[in-house]
Formats: sequence, C-alpha cells, structure tokens
Amino acid sequence: MTWITQATRARALTVRRSASVALGSALAILASPLCAGSAAASATGAITEFSAGLSGAPASIVSGSDGSLWFSQEGAARGVGSITPSGAITELAAGLSAGSRPRAIAMGPEGNLWFTDEGTTPAIGRITPSGVVTEFSAGLNPGSKPLKIASGPDGNIWFTDQGTTKAIGRVTPAGAITEFSGGLNEGSEPIGIAPGADGNVWFTDEGTTPAIGWIAPSGAITEMAAGLGRLSKPRNIVPGPDGNMWFTDEGAAPAIGRITPSGAITEFAEGGVGKGEIPRGIAPGPDGNLWFTAIGATSAIGRITPSGAISEFSVGTNAEDEPVNIAPGPDGNMWFVVEGPTPAIGQIGTGAAAGLAAPPAVTGNDQAGAAQICGGTAWATWAYVLQPSASLLGFDGYRWLLDGSEAAAGQSYTPLSANIGHQLACAVTVTYPLLDVTIPAASPPVTVIPPPPAITGVHQSAPIWREGSRLAQIGRRKGRKRALPVGTTFSFVANEQASVSLSFTRLLAGRAVARRCVTKTRRNAAHRGCLRQLAAGALSLAGHSGRNSVFFEGRIGGRVRLAPGRYTLTIMAANSVGARSVPASLDFEVLR
Repeated sequence: MTWITQATRARALTVRRSASVALGSALAILASPLCAGSAAASATGAITEFSAGLSGAPASIVSGSDGSLWFSQEGAARGVGSITPSGAITELAAGLSAGSRPRAIAMGPEGNLWFTDEGTTPAIGRITPSGVVTEFSAGLNPGSKPLKIASGPDGNIWFTDQGTTKAIGRVTPAGAITEFSGGLNEGSEPIGIAPGADGNVWFTDEGTTPAIGWIAPSGAITEMAAGLGRLSKPRNIVPGPDGNMWFTDEGAAPAIGRITPSGAITEFAEGGVGKGEIPRGIAPGPDGNLWFTAIGATSAIGRITPSGAISEFSVGTNAEDEPVNIAPGPDGNMWFVVEGPTPAIGQIGTGAAAGLAAPPAVTGNDQAGAAQICGGTAWATWAYVLQPSASLLGFDGYRWLLDGSEAAAGQSYTPLSANIGHQLACAVTVTYPLLDVTIPAASPPVTVIPPPPAITGVHQSAPIWREGSRLAQIGRRKGRKRALPVGTTFSFVANEQASVSLSFTRLLAGRAVARRCVTKTRRNAAHRGCLRQLAAGALSLAGHSGRNSVFFEGRIGGRVRLAPGRYTLTIMAANSVGARSVPASLDFEVLR
C-alpha cells in the first residue's frame, strides 16, 4: 500500500472542519497571543511537565481546533480544561451538570470538543472552542456508563458504554444519541474506540472474551478474538500510519498490539513492556511512529515503530508519576496526562518540527479598492503525513477578517472604501488527518488605507515659451492668453485633495559611451547621440480636488530658474497616508 493510498483512506476518517469552525479558530488566534506554532518542538525524548493551574487530576487529552490541547479532569475539581503549547492552563467547569464526572475527550467533526460524562447524570458533553458546554442524555441506555469517545469517519461521534447494557454509542453533531449492542460478545466490556482507515469505527473489548471489534456506520458489530490470549486486556486503540489499528494490552502479558483491517493480530513486548510495565494510552505521532504511556515499576513514555521496535523514555517524569493518556500536539510534540501524587500535563519531544512553520501574511498595498492576497503560510511535512495544501490533507481554505469578524472567503480579497481605517487579517486552518491535529493560523492585522490619488487630464498651454519673473502659482482657472508666450500653464485633474510635486528634468544632448550618456566631447563626437537627464529642481504645491492650473514662468523658488533648454515635467500626487499616484509627464522647451 503506498502512502498516497493510505492518505486517501486516512482522509475518510479526518475530522472535517466547517467554514464557521475554521473562522472561529482564526478568531481565537486573533483574540489572544496564542499561536499554535509558537512553541518549538522539543528534542526527541525530552520531557516537560506542567501543573501550575491544575486543581484536579487530568484523565484524557486531545488536540483542539483552536491550537490548544484540551483535557478532561477528575478528582477534587472535575471538569474540562485547555493547555497552550507553551504550557498555560485554563480550567472550565461552568455548564457541567451537578455531579458531573468527565472521562474521555475527543475532537468532533465540526471542530467542537466532545466528552463522556459518567457522573450522577450520565451524558455525552459538547464544548465549543470558546467554552460553551452542552450535555446530552436522551438516547442513552438506562444505567449508562459512557467511557471512551472518538470522532467517526461518518461525521458522527462514537463512544463505548460499560453500563448496565454494554453498547457502542453514536451521537450526531446535533446531539442525537443511538446505542448498538447486537453483535457484542457475551460478557463484553467495550472500552477504547477510534476511527479506522477502512471507514469503520474500531473498539477494544476487555470483557470475558477479550477482543478487538469494529462497528460499521450502520451499527453492525463484528468482534475478533483470534490472536489475543485469554487473559488479554486490550484497552486503548488508534489508527496507525501503516493503515492498521494499534492498541495497548494491559493483560497478563502486557504488550502493544497491531490488527490489520482483515483482523490479523500481532503483539509486541520489548524493554520494560511486559516486565513490570503496563502500556495504557497510545496515539500516532508526527514522526511516523506510535507513542504510548506505560505505568508500573518504572513509568515511562514509549515509542513503537510500525515494524514493532520499542523505545522508552522516563527521564524527566516525577517520582510515582502514572502517565495514562497521550495525544499529538500542533507543536510537533506528544502530550500526555499524569495521575499520581502530583497530577500534571506532560510534553515529550518526537523530533518533529512544529506543524505551523510560518503564519500567513497579507500581501498587497493595504489599500481600499486593491486586491489583497493571503499567502506565505508554511506547514511542516510530518512523517507519513504529507505537507497540507489547498488540494490535499485537510486544508480548510482562506478566511478574511475585518476587525475580527468574517468578511469573505478565498485567497484574494478587495477591501471597500467603507473599510478604510479598519483592521484586515487573513486566516487559514489546516488538519493533519491521521493525527487528528488541527492548526489555525492568522496573519498580523493591517490597517486598510485609502487608495492612491489619481492624476489625469495633464495639459500645458504652450510647449515652447519664454522665461518670466513670477513664481509658480496654483489655481482652478486658466491663465490669461498672451500675444507672446511668456511662461505656460500646466493643468491636471486630481481625484482628491493631495500634495502635488512637480519635478523638472533637463534634457541635454550627449553621446553614448559604454552604455552611458555622457557630455559630448571631441573624442566621443562620432558616437551615437543620446539625451542626458539632469535633475533641475522641484516644486511642492497643495493640490485641489478637481481641475488644477499651475502658472509657471520658469522660476522654481528664490533665485533658482530653469535655464533655456528642453525639459520633462513629472507630476505626482500623494495623499495624507503617503500613497502616491502614478506619475504623469509633459515635455516642454524654455527660450530666452
């Protein structure tokens, strides 16, 4: 199976974000200093733990659509919370039902977070990136005990239920719940659940007959026990980069297991796994391997390659730590939750770069009436997960924001005159589907400025004239006609009030020497003729909106006059913010 085929299949299980969610994510970035790629990826195996801000015991963790990681929390302070890639923790309990006990948490297909609540009133909870909580109980079996939860390839959310009636449950993004039990083994205890590249939802069953099962979107359940020992205890399950499903086995012979889409099971136990260590959580990493947590005599974070080679890292964890669940983050690191005397949220480096290498930028001149382009975003190419693009792997498009509110979609946007003075930014959101990592990014805002002034209708009353003594003046009416042309009148139309510059360039006969036009001499007299251009001076005048007339007799200011000869006049206008018009020019000749 080639990677493109795997990517295509993985795309079927990606959490597809709607335009409104992508916008919400971008707004979250604009409204706070958070930038998903701002925290650099750590060195492979380097562990950092964060506990400041925690008042309970984190139980499960997942990457959110706002660029943070979200976790469920048990213990003294039950609820949900988020942690930024830099380690800032925020807790949230408002909106949870009385006696709530959030267990597992997952990203939903619409960009919200979903969690299981096995508290006093069992429920499936939904929380938006802004923190609004809604819980759903209608449709749950009596005596329900929802445990693990995951987004499915069909656009719904799926969960395991170890209540009175064992079941696999489905909840729509609107909150409609349906539970399925037909096909489960007798004595079933479904626990872990994850989307599969084959379009089904896979789960682990730690019941009387340990098994790995899958449920079709229609609700049909199949379980596979061949390859598992009678004392196996499969717990968590995730899709792997090789197109197979991977799971942890906490049974009598602890191991990391792999099951193919056809149901063939292989288990791996190396190093500390199976020798005093019990693997618990597991997740695919941006480095192309799978990462797992292990508890026991020596708690550790482990890594297993698709071929089954295991490495473990324990340096940096606190004594008596029990890392239980793990998930990839937008910074290229893996994030895990820690139970024990000092509950914490941990980060371990995978060697992969942060997913967001460079945020987007607005390119253009920031002017109303001119097309602005959103671009420059750079995304890391994570192993087994090709670099996101507009046509591959979860790119959710461009959004334009005016003062933080959506104005338009698309890579190009032309602000209106009514937008002058307002803040314009562009935002993009991208999903690494196999990892279920969504990264929003927004450009720094720019201020929309007025378009440049325009100079049209350039004219002169006489192209050949004699010098006079008066200084230049600007007015709205034409100068008087004279029998003898002393001076001339330059006229033009400006579309707005602006500062107008008149620059004079003298044209002198010269000779072309070594690609330069130089003064004619005896030595170069036979060379090709050319015109030398010498700056002769400039005037700055306050222009009016509409027709302007400049009465000019050759004096630039004080005692400075244009010497007799040929000239080019360049007229340019600049508005109050410094935007300049396209220059306009006239040629004329001054006589004595």
